[in-house]
Amino acid sequence: MAVYESRSVLAAGDPRRRRLGGTAFGTLAVAALFVVFVLAVKQFHVFRAYAPWRNDPYDSVASFTVFFVPLTAAMGIVRMSLCRRSVALPIARVVSVLRGARVLVAAMLVTVLTDWISVALHVDRAAWNGATGAIIALLGLVTVLIATAGIGVVRASRLVGDLHDGSPGTDWFSDLVAAAELYASWLGPLKMLGMRTIRWLDRRVVNTIRKDPVIAAGGAALVFGGLLALNTLLRAGPGPAIWLDVVVGGSGMFAFLVAAGAYVRLVGADRPVAGTRRRIIDAAVIGCTAVPVALAFREWLWWIVGTADGGAGRLGELLLIVGVVTAVIVFASEAIFRVHRTGTA
Repeated sequence: MAVYESRSVLAAGDPRRRRLGGTAFGTLAVAALFVVFVLAVKQFHVFRAYAPWRNDPYDSVASFTVFFVPLTAAMGIVRMSLCRRSVALPIARVVSVLRGARVLVAAMLVTVLTDWISVALHVDRAAWNGATGAIIALLGLVTVLIATAGIGVVRASRLVGDLHDGSPGTDWFSDLVAAAELYASWLGPLKMLGMRTIRWLDRRVVNTIRKDPVIAAGGAALVFGGLLALNTLLRAGPGPAIWLDVVVGGSGMFAFLVAAGAYVRLVGADRPVAGTRRRIIDAAVIGCTAVPVALAFREWLWWIVGTADGGAGRLGELLLIVGVVTAVIVFASEAIFRVHRTGTA
């Protein structure tokens, strides 16, 4: 029993915990700086007008990761809040935090590498000036910080890689409930009401999500797309662009929640999904991923709908065709090669 515990937990005072904590907090700090940098370039004209990556397809990457990175960081913060110095730390929880850190680093690296491609290709070179040099210098600094965080995550993973017993640990929603219960004392005299509310939400909301997490992800994605559409409505008034926000934003968020959510164990599953249902999920995720990709590269894809630029209506048709065709190809390919057969993970 003692051997099992030594391989499944890190005792209070274990020197590795300091290094693991430093890596986790350092990655969060880099993620915060990354979001500030991306938002500054996107929102302030003095930066945006002279950034090589200000237009698609380069800008599309940042448009999504600026949402994905804070969302993933929030998930990590919840789990990190349960890592108490005076209590033994389950290795499974450390693994969950490190998985979230890997998603953060991957999303940030994809973004800055896309930006560097635009720099290497001298995109919109005629618009470059002194401000462009400063922006590229900042990009270099952010890239170095992200690379450093990535190296730290790799080293931290090695610290616990041979200790993990393979148990999946708790899912993120379980950790969220545990964190809420842990900090319910902050409510003072409202503590009991807070505890009852948390337990009610756990029974009625969290358990409902666990029954069909893919449907729940679809609902959350639609809400996200709706919020983007509301923002467009308030800024520009009604128009076809509102529906494009719902479709593109919802598709991108759905793909992220299902794919990254499975990796960080956002929602626990009683058994692995296999067979036809798994193929449908794969097709839906990859098909939804193809929608924002098609938007980013629409200038090269207009031939699909037979026009050079058909406005919002034709763009919606283009995105629908690309998404559906991609999903059908993925499903057919997995069915032909018998990928995810029933009884396999």
